[in-house]
Amino acid sequence: MIWSAASLSEALNITVNPKIYGEEIQFNSNSVKEGDLFIALSGNQDGHNYAMDALRQGANAVIVMKEIDGLPKDKVILVEDTLEALYKMAEYKRKKSKAKFIGVTGSVGKTGTKDTIKIILQGLGKVFASRGNFNNYLGVPINLASMPDDVEYAIFEMGMNKPGEIRNLSKMVRPEISLITSISEAHLEFFDSVHSIVDAKSEIFEDMPKNGIAVIPLDNKYYGRILFNLEKFGVKNIYTFGRHDHADSRFKHYENLGKEVRLVYQIDSKEIEIKLPFVPIHYARNFSAVLLIVKLLGLDLNKAVLQFNNFELIDGRGKIKNVTKDEKNFQLICDYYNANPESLAASLEYLKELDHHRKVAVIGDMLELGKSSMQLHLDLVQKIIDSGAKKVLLVGPNSSHIYNSLPDTINKAHFENVDLLIAKLDELIEGDELILIKGSRGIKLDKIIQYFTVV
Repeated sequence: MIWSAASLSEALNITVNPKIYGEEIQFNSNSVKEGDLFIALSGNQDGHNYAMDALRQGANAVIVMKEIDGLPKDKVILVEDTLEALYKMAEYKRKKSKAKFIGVTGSVGKTGTKDTIKIILQGLGKVFASRGNFNNYLGVPINLASMPDDVEYAIFEMGMNKPGEIRNLSKMVRPEISLITSISEAHLEFFDSVHSIVDAKSEIFEDMPKNGIAVIPLDNKYYGRILFNLEKFGVKNIYTFGRHDHADSRFKHYENLGKEVRLVYQIDSKEIEIKLPFVPIHYARNFSAVLLIVKLLGLDLNKAVLQFNNFELIDGRGKIKNVTKDEKNFQLICDYYNANPESLAASLEYLKELDHHRKVAVIGDMLELGKSSMQLHLDLVQKIIDSGAKKVLLVGPNSSHIYNSLPDTINKAHFENVDLLIAKLDELIEGDELILIKGSRGIKLDKIIQYFTVV
């Protein structure tokens, strides 16, 4: 049980029916599981309209700020403001927790790295990690308010698309270890420069405790700017990871063994070797940050390495699916969750590493790049060529720049939107192909998955 009537009463400073208790906090009635608490928030839709649905789904109680006809009184927690109530519950859980808090942000790899830290630490203690990509002003407090009291390690992802957002999230989480996975041109439309993005990501370090630890990528071209911000914030405990020879956790070697990869890392004088089913090199690089965090927590690196046996890529973030269509077989690299210049370049490198005689790249626009959009799309042309893709299907107005610059030796097509592409897929794919799917969420390339039958 995550919430009792007593703890709810204390957190919200009201008297809650003593029969009420609850598990995780949900704001989407469709996500409610048996025993959860539903909180009615107002946004694009008014959550109060779904309070009854939440109870039918199995919620133990609903948190609302107005009377709703038909709701059983003994299942209702009435507050003045549900968003304020959520923040109070998050603050209460953070104050009560004895866990070690780890914050994760970055332009690329934050969700995958957060999930990997969770997988590794689960074999070493009681772990809580933020759900999915719940990393904004609603997601972070929802996660905090859903945290059990006996957690030893709490991992929170923090995202942003404008200055000040990570500062506010970090004040809620108050991480003792904060990690930046990488910095690139993501969300450049909302910033004056990439340096402004670095500054916004560096907000995760602003309110760290005196003994707080920063973990940063030594091989990132904006390392100096991150370091400048750390000095400005007075953070003294700084550790680095990456491929650079002088990184505290060094990613030394990536060997493609076909269906497996062999990875070699070095921390201090200790060399660590890991063999895994095939993972992209950008994941392998971020494993060096994960291993470093294990060391900084004072945990056993040998035991941590064994936990990598539980690692697997997830839907939308690089998982390969075997699918069929009209008795033809395909493999899909499902990396459609989102895209920016660094992540798309990494996906093309992934495609390059995979051994297949018929490679196809489906590439959607990278959004929110502002006035640099055209050039950043053009910068991908050589990477597409190097990937070995013999056929390239481009979606969205910005990707037309790529289409016009690809050589005629590549079979290429361009579509204004994903629905137009799907309407022509029968003519464009032949079977026995490895198909990379990568683009910004707004391009909705995930709809392509529905065209196929997953084996």
